[in-house]
Amino acid sequence: MKYQLYLTLMISLFIIMSCSTEESSTEPEDQFVLVLDFEVGLDIAEPSGLTYDPTTQTLWTVNDPPTNQIYNIGLDGELLQTLSFVGNDLEGIAFDTSTNTLWIAEEELSEIVNVSLQGEELQRVELNISQYYGGTGLEGLCLGNSGEFFLLKERSPGMFIEVSADFATLTETELTFADDYSGICYDSTRDGFWIVSDESEMLYLWDLTNGVREQYSLGFSKAEGIVYIAETNSFYIVSDSEEKLYKFHIEEN
Repeated sequence: MKYQLYLTLMISLFIIMSCSTEESSTEPEDQFVLVLDFEVGLDIAEPSGLTYDPTTQTLWTVNDPPTNQIYNIGLDGELLQTLSFVGNDLEGIAFDTSTNTLWIAEEELSEIVNVSLQGEELQRVELNISQYYGGTGLEGLCLGNSGEFFLLKERSPGMFIEVSADFATLTETELTFADDYSGICYDSTRDGFWIVSDESEMLYLWDLTNGVREQYSLGFSKAEGIVYIAETNSFYIVSDSEEKLYKFHIEEN
């Protein structure tokens, strides 16, 4: 009887130790930090969106009313060009590498507008967004590898919107991980989207399948446009209220 009790205790102890060993062998994922490289003031009032032009290695941004224009800036924040195009309430912007043109998101009109690099309006498409209510409209805009459009609706509710390259298909997904959603860019190396929230003051890596995969505190308000350049592991973010360009990179902690 004593031997059976001893054997039972030993087996139970072995099972407990095995479980502990198995749990401890699962190491947490590597921790990374967002490191600020520099911040610089812009000669642009209330910049709202941001996109990267790989042909010239420069950035394009738009701003809020009353100016509502499109600006080309260097990676150091220097203002290089102002286009003649004037919009209604410009927010997101995306560079189209297939045509060397720009796409602009009109917040209040629920439209995306194709504009040449000389400032000529080429095309205007109205989007039939079913959840377009709550006093907030389109914010972020980026393009996928196949020419599809990805947009953000700011809040009430926050939405991730996908539009096919021929504008025939539109899908909507409600977002709930931040207070609002103000800028987006696609990262093909991670197959996910970098999204900034001006109210949460956060940067998120997110995708439809896994949700939020990474998140980082920005430490400043009104982030409203983001670019990620994989070749240099660099993030460029514009702040509306600060009227600044911030550059970051991610490194292992």
